[in-house]
Amino acid sequence: MKTCSSMSPENCKTNSTFSPAAKREIRYDFSPLWLERALAHPSLEMLTQAQQVSLRNASLAAAKHASLLSLTELKQNVGKFDPALFNTLDDKTYFALLDLLEAQQQADGLIKQEQVILDASRSSHAIELYRLFVQQALKKRQQRQPTAQRPLIAIVTASARDPFESAHFYLSVFEQSGAEVIWLPIDAALQKGIATGECKMLPLFRQQLQGNIDKKRLYPSETQRQHDYCDNPNTLYTLLEQMDGLFLNGGDQSLTLKAWLTPEGQPSDALTLVKQRFAQQQIIIGGTSAGTAVMTQHNMITGGTSEGALTFGTYAAKAPSERCELNNCDGEIPATAVTYRPEGGLGFFPFGILDTHFTERDRHLRLLTLAANTGESMAFGVDENTALLVDIEAQKLSVAGQQGVWVIEQVQQKTERSLRNQIKAVSHYLTAGSSLRIAKNGKKMAELTIAKTAIAPPSNSSKVTTPTEEHFAQWVNSACLHGEKSQVLLNQAKLTIKPILNNSCHLAQGAKGYESITLLLEIR
Repeated sequence: MKTCSSMSPENCKTNSTFSPAAKREIRYDFSPLWLERALAHPSLEMLTQAQQVSLRNASLAAAKHASLLSLTELKQNVGKFDPALFNTLDDKTYFALLDLLEAQQQADGLIKQEQVILDASRSSHAIELYRLFVQQALKKRQQRQPTAQRPLIAIVTASARDPFESAHFYLSVFEQSGAEVIWLPIDAALQKGIATGECKMLPLFRQQLQGNIDKKRLYPSETQRQHDYCDNPNTLYTLLEQMDGLFLNGGDQSLTLKAWLTPEGQPSDALTLVKQRFAQQQIIIGGTSAGTAVMTQHNMITGGTSEGALTFGTYAAKAPSERCELNNCDGEIPATAVTYRPEGGLGFFPFGILDTHFTERDRHLRLLTLAANTGESMAFGVDENTALLVDIEAQKLSVAGQQGVWVIEQVQQKTERSLRNQIKAVSHYLTAGSSLRIAKNGKKMAELTIAKTAIAPPSNSSKVTTPTEEHFAQWVNSACLHGEKSQVLLNQAKLTIKPILNNSCHLAQGAKGYESITLLLEIR
């Protein structure tokens, strides 16, 4: 959701201003003294002598111009001495170096925080969705306290490698949306600390399990809160009992999942409690990006692209590092191949696979391929600035926000004698006001209502588009114009799109929503 903040000013209306205490970007202290502190840390022992020399030379050169650098500036300075240095580091060393160099920014003796001005967001839909979540949480609170005016929203930011960095952002967003908000420092490190009783080891657990280091220096109050909850987990469970809504941030859904499991991979006491309250319809649960993908009950998607799906297929394995897409890492699994966890995620969404950033990142074929290869009969792709609203009891799904949700059903797969793998499905695109009801067996759609008034939003002339963006929508429109559209893709894969109903094309032309378009994907 495109939200106005001091670290994302591109999402703000013109003339939005922040106070001098606002954190505007992460900056790094690349002075020779601070670099030596970092190089002395055991987590950087894998750096070669040549790499250390390059870093020292770059630091001496940078110190002549500026004390604090952005990430881009840091890489540019180091690149003058060793252009390949950052790309050759493994994730552990790369992130340890950045964490150890990150500067604690202050103003008037206080630590700078990212500031949010929700009402100044250029997208009214982001504001709408945050407030819709708060309204739904308030209804839960009013079930117990009819006169309540504000719900209690709990925020968990474990999807981020550094869960402390975005805590203040979400606190501000939901406070400005009308809620009472608490941030819960639940992550894999806290779960291990609670399980072992070794709360003094939290910094090491964060490094081993969450992938961050040196956070006590940067976030003293937040890390202390995590330590307090570790020492007294009943305090945490009490807050989970009191909350009316739980919101999960974006990042890496695998990290979110680990935050709610024990070190042995079993549901933690915190997750068990949340699931009990969710089953009793006492709370609403929401998430953005990874926080959405982790909701699924089976076959949680963890990485990959549509191109990777067509080229390399799908793997039930841990996703390669996201940095591999840029650095061409050597590994057993190609960087762009689609990866997933068969056991699923947190299990709140039982109706199929969930995917996000959908149209924006052209993920139609990655989701279609994964659904077919895992035997899922339904899957859902949620666009940005858009929400899929799920009523589990009524098995009803509806859409709110700017764009839409792509739904595929009746997914089938077979291999022809020509050795071409055929995937067949029926697709629908639901925009704001559209809804569907899932059949009792939870495996197919029973009823669909498409909002006839949904029209495509005006284009944003300042937006930089990619050559592949919205190709799928163009293909659907072409199929409506000609009765069928066949498109040859990578590696001679072929996609055929054909409308089923008379009003499929009526909805697709002049309106963004459509229903009942058949898909046939043939992969050699």
